[in-house]
Amino acid sequence: MNLQDQLLPLKEKLQKAIELELATIPPYLTALFSMRPGSNAMASSIIRSVVMEEMLHMLLAGNLLSAVGGNVKLGKDNIPVYPVQMEFQGKQFKNRQFDIHLAAFSQDTINVFLQIELPDGWAVAPLEFDKITVPGLTIGEFYRGIKEDLMDLCKTYGEQNVFTGKKENQISEEYFWRGGGTPIVITSLGTASAAIDLIIEQGEGTTEPIAVKAFNFSTTDEVPHYFRFNEIYHGRLYTPQDDPHLPPTGNVIDIDYNAIFPIKTSCKSSDLLQFPALSYLNNLFNTNYATMLSQLEEGFNGNPAAFYTAILNGMHKLSPLAYNLVQLPIPGDPQGRHAAPSFEWHRDHE
Repeated sequence: MNLQDQLLPLKEKLQKAIELELATIPPYLTALFSMRPGSNAMASSIIRSVVMEEMLHMLLAGNLLSAVGGNVKLGKDNIPVYPVQMEFQGKQFKNRQFDIHLAAFSQDTINVFLQIELPDGWAVAPLEFDKITVPGLTIGEFYRGIKEDLMDLCKTYGEQNVFTGKKENQISEEYFWRGGGTPIVITSLGTASAAIDLIIEQGEGTTEPIAVKAFNFSTTDEVPHYFRFNEIYHGRLYTPQDDPHLPPTGNVIDIDYNAIFPIKTSCKSSDLLQFPALSYLNNLFNTNYATMLSQLEEGFNGNPAAFYTAILNGMHKLSPLAYNLVQLPIPGDPQGRHAAPSFEWHRDHE
């Protein structure tokens, strides 16, 4: 096998990484959109911070794929359809499966988020559809496998032959990324490793499995994703002295699971067809969602100027539409549920 043959499975993993990171964003956003204005200030801030970092992770995965000469795909066939099921395949968790819905903010929803961000080495009972199959135990192990693949290829063929993509076709700091961390342009094994480590550390708090290297709250400025969601789940912040394997013991967080709009779980565009006003808003949201993803794909594949439009315009158009939609009851719904963005690929962008 030559280098190009050996790059193919790596490119497939990196495309899967992009889809994996993208799959987490709509559920987190949906929980955020469902909160009534003025409520759950700390919880909404925590979720928003995780969303920003997941977006960064998706774009870093795109940078990695572009750097090794791959083509980023963010089209109709690459976006999740909810409820979606992630499978982390491995010896310890090979039967671990859970459904991820677009659901309102609740303790059950936060519990699902905890499962998504589960660190390596933490055996937690599984939660009982489209599938996203990740060839590893957890997100962290999956990325560590990608890093090992890159190291092997660089050792065999040299970094200059592995990282052949145009750096102009990557998200860089010039796009003024807001959130924890900044985009890393991938040109070498060192920059690739730094990007992968950032993804793992923000999610799990360490580049090593927590069972091997204990996480220490006193040595970090920001709590990783799993622990941030655990703070919401338990209604308390962590202190520097807390044991990561135990619930947080710090200041109480004001959590009100009743201060939400009762949105329909995993709402579909087909659920709203007979209600023109709701259908229009949802289709408009989905049109902007699909446009933003198309522009990101265009940027990664040869037109970097599209990044500006996607990031500076596309992302900012979604929130107002979503907040308008979740406030509208579905007429005649026996449970009094409200509409919600369906995060589907609108037909105008097929």
